[in-house]
Amino acid sequence: MNSSAEAPQVQPEGAPPLKLMAQITAYRTSQCIRALVELGIPALLAQDAWSVEDLAAKTGSRAALLDRLLTHLVNMDVIGKDDQERYVGLPVTRYLMPGHQKSLSNWIACELDPLLWRSWERLTDQLRSGTTAFDLAHGSAFFEWHARDSAAQKRFDDQMHEASQGIGAVVVRSMHFEPGTKITDVGGGNGSFLAQTLEKNPGTEGTLFELPRAVESYDPLFENMRHEKRATVVTGSFFESVPGGAEVYLFSRVFHDFNDHAATTILQNTRRALTGGERLFLIEIMTDAVEIGAWGSSQDMFMLTQLGGRERSAEEFSQLLAQTGFETLSVTPTASPVRILEFRAAD
Repeated sequence: MNSSAEAPQVQPEGAPPLKLMAQITAYRTSQCIRALVELGIPALLAQDAWSVEDLAAKTGSRAALLDRLLTHLVNMDVIGKDDQERYVGLPVTRYLMPGHQKSLSNWIACELDPLLWRSWERLTDQLRSGTTAFDLAHGSAFFEWHARDSAAQKRFDDQMHEASQGIGAVVVRSMHFEPGTKITDVGGGNGSFLAQTLEKNPGTEGTLFELPRAVESYDPLFENMRHEKRATVVTGSFFESVPGGAEVYLFSRVFHDFNDHAATTILQNTRRALTGGERLFLIEIMTDAVEIGAWGSSQDMFMLTQLGGRERSAEEFSQLLAQTGFETLSVTPTASPVRILEFRAAD
């Protein structure tokens, strides 16, 4: 199997830095990967080696143009080429296949869709005005848009399901609840994380608290839990109230969607729902983790432009909690980018 030669590291004196040039043009590769996934080529390469002519015929594309895209992705080590000049999959290519255990295909479909992509065009305007770039680009806030756009809602749900399956499977290993415990997942999307939590903790019951959805579609495992009467759905906005009656409250990747003012409102409404003794868990990326680095700051910029939210450190979360009548009990790392912060209502 041949791999393309690496770009030369020697450059003329006074030329722009190669790393900076690569950073500026990174969007080109992003969109080539998106096209590769939309054409279904990763799944084909998992089966066999293909000539460009056969791939073009299979995908309904033009061979000469497709060859140029595939050549670039060979140069970027996304796919490969064999000694017969046929295109082949590499170990990394499998992560672009739908159905792979750790597939990124739904993430690509959501994040690189024009709906989110165009928000970045308004970043400078956001920096000047303070209004979220998504709102400026589309005249509507992120979740308001998704509540009435079923296609966008499905892309977002599919992405969140994909992320929850990976991250959730790791997180639930560190969360243990006694049979009979009532758990409410606040802002839990399509119920994927709650379902994994209930499955890992037999005998527990769960409530998914989420906005009304444009399409009543939930995670298959969660639907099974509903059928078994172990899970229910309550619709509403946590900016208005949070349902009481649970012994455990989960907030999985909720607060990074919002700025401090909005997060404070959610916490205040949660505080009013409690009667005493409840355990609360905040599951988030935390920027003080050494391994997060540039990936964490990139994620922070995504939250800024799309939702007006932000990633926070464990200390910043603890300060936010303290300001709303809570105290931090522990922060537990996991074998994933997220940590689990347990908190409770302060005495």
